[in-house]
Amino acid sequence: MQYGMEQVGIGNVRMLKEKIGNAVLYRGEWPWRSGQDEERQKKLNTQAEWTLEKASGRKEEPDEQTRQILEVVSRYDEADYKEQITNRKNWQMMFQLAQTRGNIVEWLEIPAQANVLELGAGCGSITSVLLKKGARITCQEENPHYCMANAKRHSQYDTLTIYAMPFAECEPNLEGNFDLVTAVGVPELAKQPEELLEKLRRLLKPDGVLLLAVENKFGLKYWAGNKEPYTGRYYAGLEQDGVRLFSQNGLKDVLAKTGFSQQEFYYPYPDYRFAQDIYSDRHLPQKGDLNYNIANYEDDRILVFDEQKVFDGIIEERQFPFFSNSYLCLAAKGAGSWIRQKADYVRYASDRGRDYAVRTTLADTQVCKRPLYPQGAAHVAHIAQAYGRLCRQYADTDLLFNRCRMVGTGAQAYAQFDRIHAQALQTQVEQAVTTGHFEQVLEQLKRLMRYIRNGGDPVPFAETEDFIRVFGKIQGLDVLTGSACSQVSDIDLILPNIFVDADDRWHVIDYEWTFFFPVPQNFMIYRTLFFLQRENPQQKQLAMDRLLKAASISREEAAVYAQMETGFQRFAAGGQTPYREMVNLLGRKYADLVQLKEDFDSVVRQNEILKGKGIWKIARAVKKKLTGNKNI
Repeated sequence: MQYGMEQVGIGNVRMLKEKIGNAVLYRGEWPWRSGQDEERQKKLNTQAEWTLEKASGRKEEPDEQTRQILEVVSRYDEADYKEQITNRKNWQMMFQLAQTRGNIVEWLEIPAQANVLELGAGCGSITSVLLKKGARITCQEENPHYCMANAKRHSQYDTLTIYAMPFAECEPNLEGNFDLVTAVGVPELAKQPEELLEKLRRLLKPDGVLLLAVENKFGLKYWAGNKEPYTGRYYAGLEQDGVRLFSQNGLKDVLAKTGFSQQEFYYPYPDYRFAQDIYSDRHLPQKGDLNYNIANYEDDRILVFDEQKVFDGIIEERQFPFFSNSYLCLAAKGAGSWIRQKADYVRYASDRGRDYAVRTTLADTQVCKRPLYPQGAAHVAHIAQAYGRLCRQYADTDLLFNRCRMVGTGAQAYAQFDRIHAQALQTQVEQAVTTGHFEQVLEQLKRLMRYIRNGGDPVPFAETEDFIRVFGKIQGLDVLTGSACSQVSDIDLILPNIFVDADDRWHVIDYEWTFFFPVPQNFMIYRTLFFLQRENPQQKQLAMDRLLKAASISREEAAVYAQMETGFQRFAAGGQTPYREMVNLLGRKYADLVQLKEDFDSVVRQNEILKGKGIWKIARAVKKKLTGNKNI
């Protein structure tokens, strides 16, 4: 990596311009206010002496977490970041380097070679995504160590310029020619929103777009017991205590007031930091979709209620936008910009190994699956092969598979499907559970079992090399001797992946995890039952023992299938720890207030029972002796 330094004057500020490979980094500040300052500059006329610390009059050493970040970006490729994050159990590293941080912009279709300004760039997770899209990036970030990490991480790009200073100091040097300005979680927006937005509007081209990602002051996570991000306190945003967060209407108003007349809102879930889903008003979540709510990576939390159940009620009342945990807003000065995106909904399966990580996009009439990394191209092409073979295997049934075709070539190829506007079988089953019609649930499950067991000519189970590769070495496989297996096995034939049309025809919309080696048909059924029970843990009628009995699956079989499920999840994750588990790895805790209250009430009842008994007399005597208080 090549390094180079020179002193430059921009406006009335003298800076150090440093080359980190091909990337340019400006840092330090020294206003030319007087001749005395110029004399001082002459004394520091060597490149070695002109450093950020001397220019600013202070020395800033990185803390331990930041030091580890700098070490990782210097020694490892991006493909290795996830392993380093999970091994080191470093929250700041996760926030700054996790690939999922870039999901908030990865799905955007932006102009070719767009000129982009990124505020609060941190260590460059979003920068990385935009550079790979071919954009020219100007980054602003106050933390000089984060700026250095960003520059080292992207040193191969000559389209990257970084300012290590507050936005107010670099803003006079920026020209108003940006196609896109991003402000993702920028604290300044909560401090002086009107002033900041006015400046950003002036920096945009006439058809340029502003991208804001912000917390929703009324986000359900804050009602449920997550701390507010800027103050680290409970309910600070809700109570408007020391911080100004926005509701959707509040954000709309301040944008309109500052000249952004065109606005498009999206709803990242669980929030904009590590977006797994991005909803829009054209495609909002359905009941049961929002089940990733324990995501307090940064700190402990309290648990006031079950967020999934409350979200389900909010969705039923059509109030989701008001309670969305955060907002992604695209705003423009006027018509004619590229603000309107084709995507109605985006889902990321990025908590997988790079061979299997994909992005699914729903547009008007189509659904597309794209690999997130070049090595995932084979996995996406495999889906098209699975479509043909599944159609042939289930040709004698009325189970339909959504048509798949490959579009494009090479690394740009993706799988395209028809968008089916119908109700998910999962929704039908959940409605039957809610109304207590469990016989309907069993009928739907039996129908699915018939499809699985009647599709094609079954073959006996055999532990093949491919089986071991996907599921690992399983104990007790002798239980499966003679088990009927599908030759082509869609092991993800679960309720959410089946849509039911008005004529009661079943359409399989997602068959990504299809394998071309013998897999027990009962394992496919087991997975459906397992996920159904997991979504309804309090329903005795859907207890796993009952479901297994209805499916004629023995406990011994189920024990083998539980091992297979664990092995498959490990396979899909590429052998790495999913970010979902980082809450536990980081040692974060949550206090269930309902359980705490019940425990407290139990203690009070026990105290009442013990009052007046000998143990209490002894306890009071001991307390009097220890405290010297004779009135106890």
